[in-house]
This record gives sequence, C-alpha cells and structure tokens, in this order.
Amino acid sequence: MPIIAFWSDKKKETAQTLSMIAIASYMAVENNSKILMVDTNLNDKTIQNAYFGQQENATRKAVKELNAGKLDLGAGMEGMSKLIASGKNSPELIADHANVIFKGRLEAMLSYHSNVEDDILRVKKSYKELIKMANQCYDYVFVDLQKGLGDPFVEELLGIAQVIVYNITQRQIDLDDYTKLKVEHPILKTGRVLPLIGRYDRYSKYTKKNIARSLGEKKDIPAVSYNTQFFESANDGGIGGFFLKFRKSLMSSSDRNNIFVDEVANTVDRLIYKTQEVLMMR
Repeated sequence: MPIIAFWSDKKKETAQTLSMIAIASYMAVENNSKILMVDTNLNDKTIQNAYFGQQENATRKAVKELNAGKLDLGAGMEGMSKLIASGKNSPELIADHANVIFKGRLEAMLSYHSNVEDDILRVKKSYKELIKMANQCYDYVFVDLQKGLGDPFVEELLGIAQVIVYNITQRQIDLDDYTKLKVEHPILKTGRVLPLIGRYDRYSKYTKKNIARSLGEKKDIPAVSYNTQFFESANDGGIGGFFLKFRKSLMSSSDRNNIFVDEVANTVDRLIYKTQEVLMMR
C-alpha cells in the first residue's frame, strides 16, 4: 500500500496541492481506490476549500448523498497527534479523525492550524507515525509536503515515500534547476521520482514532449492542465461535485472538460505504473 509524496524544492506556485487533489479525486471516483490525503502544510485551507468550501453548496449535497447523509468532520491532526503521543496508534483511529469526502474511498487529514510552537512541534512529530499507520488500511496515502530542501521534517517524510511526485512548471529556469537537482540530491537519484507539470498550458512551446526531452525522460511528462471550471470549483468547495459530474463514462468527447479529465486519467495511469515499478524493485 504505497505512500505517495507530492513535493517540490521550488517556492514558486506549482499547483502542487491542486494537482494532488485532482489525482486523488479521480482515483477515488473512477478507480474506486481508498485514499487518505495528508496535508502537512501549516495553516493552509486549500484542501478544505476544495471539498467543503465555506457554505452549503452543490458539492456538499453531492457528498452527503454519496455518504448517505453522513459528513464526518472528525477531530483532525489535533486529536490524532494527542492519541499518537499517548501511545494509542491503532490504524482504525484515523477514520475517526479524518474528514470524509467520499465515504470508503477518499478522506483527508487537513492542514493543522496553529501559531503555538509547542503544539506545532507535537503535531509534526506525529505525522510519520500517522502515515505509517494509514499505510496499513488505505490503498494509497497521499502526502502533501511543504516545499523546499533542508528541513529534516520534509526529508524524513520523503524518506518513507515509495514514490515522490515532483512538481515542476513550464519555466526553463525551473527545468534547469530540476535537472541539476536530479544529479546533486540523493533522494532524486533513487528512481522513485515522477515529475509532474502543474497548471499545464498546452499552447506553450514547453510541451510535455519537449520537457521530457529536456529532462532526459523516455516518456512524455504527465501533467494536470489549467482548467477554469476545476480551479473555480477548488475555491468554492466544488471539487467533489466536479469529478462526480465529469466521470469518463458520462462525458461527451466534445465536452470542453474532456481534455482535462483525460490528462488527469493519464497522470493516474503513470502514477500507478510508477508505483508498481518501484514496489517491484524492493
């Protein structure tokens, strides 16, 4: 049961979290995978806003219908970290504290919100144990890591991931930095890394094929395109409804969202293949 870390050393916007959200949502809806998303970023509402928003809306109604009227908001990392610190580390406790998105298929441990250093330190110490526990009862554990190098917390979680989805942009300087990092950083030499282009612009000269050639990759780089409706849904709690509405079996080939969904589907296939490849090497 693989642990997938979404990460980049670049501080610039790479749509890392939204790419993870798109992949996890698609896999939960189309592949019927059981996934836990773990947001290790502090004071970040990206995942919360994407699925739950601030008000009652179509997504909440769709989620409630799918979950037979049950929307479990749990106790989050605050409660989970206290249990882990006390030695109560049963994997079954995770479901009691995670936010349910699609019951039995997609849950999220949302970002921890605090400015109290002692509380932050306690919670950060619990993430590794939480992820290892989740690995026992979910098909996939997706971990959204804070960007950058040099933080022991980030390095530790990268170390336990079977696959690292490294988020890049279509900027030449970022591509050059990634090429250099592959040579210099031990983690990127392990064969566990899958580069992913976020907010992909298919009209740019930096196409998936050209970027793959530049990076020395044998296959096109997977991408999650910029899609107006997807990004708007991510701001108002509509992501769950988006992927329920635009299921591949229900979509017309002429639908303007078809290209976006196809690219997410291709990215999912590449991620699954990469995961199987890495697990076979061990």
